[in-house]
Amino acid sequence: MRLGSIVQLGICLAFIFSCTGLSAALKAEGVADVTIFQADDDLDILVSVLHKALAEADVVLLTGGVSVGDYDFVIEASKRCGVQQVFHKVRQKPGKPLYFGKKDRKIVFGLPGNPSSVLSCYYNYVLPCLKLLSKKEDRVIEVTAELAHSYKKTAGLTHFLKGIYASGKVSLLTAQESFRLSSFAQANCLICMDEEKTEFAAGESVQVLLLPS
Repeated sequence: MRLGSIVQLGICLAFIFSCTGLSAALKAEGVADVTIFQADDDLDILVSVLHKALAEADVVLLTGGVSVGDYDFVIEASKRCGVQQVFHKVRQKPGKPLYFGKKDRKIVFGLPGNPSSVLSCYYNYVLPCLKLLSKKEDRVIEVTAELAHSYKKTAGLTHFLKGIYASGKVSLLTAQESFRLSSFAQANCLICMDEEKTEFAAGESVQVLLLPS
């Protein structure tokens, strides 16, 4: 685990575990000299690391360990450190096990471990939070776009799909699986596919989150 300061944002951030894509995304927002504190899959070790992070940082990001497996200790470690859970699990794909908690004025995000899930949750939740905390004037931009391809899914989960947005239209990329980052390298947006809908026709209007350039 590493501790660093967000230079342009003016807040202090602790980063538990590591994800190359997340490190790059943070640096693009003004995160400088991010230090990573590694924590083994051990509850006592994670409690110790998280306790230190909370003592030194305004915002703590954890990647991995937020599901319900035998070695997923983020939820219990957060409880032992006095973090009040605001929510755990969101009806979305990728990133369903997302965790958010608070301790006094400190904020804790538990991001799912798969690379694409990490980045999807970062852009949808962490980045808007950082901008709000830092009182930055620029905000995450959402637009309505025309869908270039049809898409089908099951009801019950909002899907966030990597895409290419241009001139009011948006195209889906391949390699949408949560363990794959290749589509994020090409994407300039995330397409929000409504939780309850199962079919989206080409030409239909959808909400699009534009990624920072």
